[in-house]
Amino acid sequence: MLAAATLAAAAPAAAQRTTLEKLVHQQKLDNGLDVIVMENHAVPIATAEIIFRGGASTQEPNDQGVPHLFEHMLFKGFGTGVRSFGSQAGDLHAGYNGTTEDEAVTYYLTLPSRKVENAIDLLAGLVRNPHFDSEDLKTERHVVFGEFNRHESDQLFLLDREVERRLWGASFHRKNIGGEAIPMLRVTPDRLSEIYKQYYVPNNAALVVTGDVYADRVFEAARKRFGSWKAAPDPFTAHPIPPMPPLLKTEIAILEGPVEHITLEIAWQGPSVRGDPAATYAADAMASVVNDEQSRFQQNLVDAGYFQTASLYYQPLDHTGPITFRGTTSMKELASALTALEAELRMMSASDYFTVEELEGAKKRRAVQGVLQLEQGAGLAHSVGYWWAVSGVDYYLGYVDNLSTRTPADVNAFVARYITKRPFVIGILTTPADGAQVELYLKQYVELAEDR
Repeated sequence: MLAAATLAAAAPAAAQRTTLEKLVHQQKLDNGLDVIVMENHAVPIATAEIIFRGGASTQEPNDQGVPHLFEHMLFKGFGTGVRSFGSQAGDLHAGYNGTTEDEAVTYYLTLPSRKVENAIDLLAGLVRNPHFDSEDLKTERHVVFGEFNRHESDQLFLLDREVERRLWGASFHRKNIGGEAIPMLRVTPDRLSEIYKQYYVPNNAALVVTGDVYADRVFEAARKRFGSWKAAPDPFTAHPIPPMPPLLKTEIAILEGPVEHITLEIAWQGPSVRGDPAATYAADAMASVVNDEQSRFQQNLVDAGYFQTASLYYQPLDHTGPITFRGTTSMKELASALTALEAELRMMSASDYFTVEELEGAKKRRAVQGVLQLEQGAGLAHSVGYWWAVSGVDYYLGYVDNLSTRTPADVNAFVARYITKRPFVIGILTTPADGAQVELYLKQYVELAEDR
């Protein structure tokens, strides 16, 4: 019966990979630019996105936030300044934006598919010959500082940042996407030009086009607009990203603010997608099971009344992704909630905690999500670009297939290796009146956890 069930679950996953391989068309230009096309002719909409490996992972302490500022400045430095990027995007009836993440920076347009070649032209103009002006830099700093200040007023953001600061220690600057005020104030146009020359090269980039398009036309347009862009030395050969230092001891962070509920966050250092891919599949299988509202995790923590909400996730990254638990509770329930959570984490490494049936359900949900993702338009381009940056496209193609092979033993091993036997950071957001009592509870929890 078990073998039959396993084969039944593996079949749709294998079929999905076959479907993806038919949909995903790839070419690498002579200059190293990867061109990835996914056709879907259901709706006459397309997304064109160019993505560069880098982002916060390339930051030094005196550059925190500069890649994000650079993302804004690339739009300001477009062309000769006679007609802005936004104006030309408007002519195409396109929505556009840029994003800076842990390990990538992206620029994209979503527009009527008949104009996709114009979008490729516009992206080429954006990234191939920017001009950085001191006055533009002054203006754009205000925009970025506006985002920065909004984050600074968000209590949950502050909790996240404080937990991450302790989780990554001396290398936190390589995870600090939003950055710090002083580096962004000090950056000059010359420094922006240095970043451009180092990381904005075709052999460190991918052009991803999804939607109602034809691969052969996209490849032709890519060769026409990007083919003469000269390759440069691999930026990560001369400037390799150092390994993230391991967390050596458990730490506590307490933030106080005007909040109604207590928010608890616990973070561990997880696996690298490239360094331990098998563990990343186990991590996602675990998350899919425990975050399902019918799981024993939810029943024992939320349905039992200890937490109002509880979730556990892994963020896949090349340079060590975090595993994060977040829950909301009340001061009245906090002590019981911590005890219940510790009991649940201990049980998760037991051989009977995760069942074959639960993993089968996780596989099916992931297969369905994968099919739905193919209809997401811009979201699909972002997803493919993200996986290209942190793991490579083959990881994306084989994701559901590999997830379907995870067993309860694989997930148990993941929990034991990356959660129950590892130091962690525990952070809490509470009111000033409860701060002292909360600190006592957290110290007791840490003592209990260290006895595992």
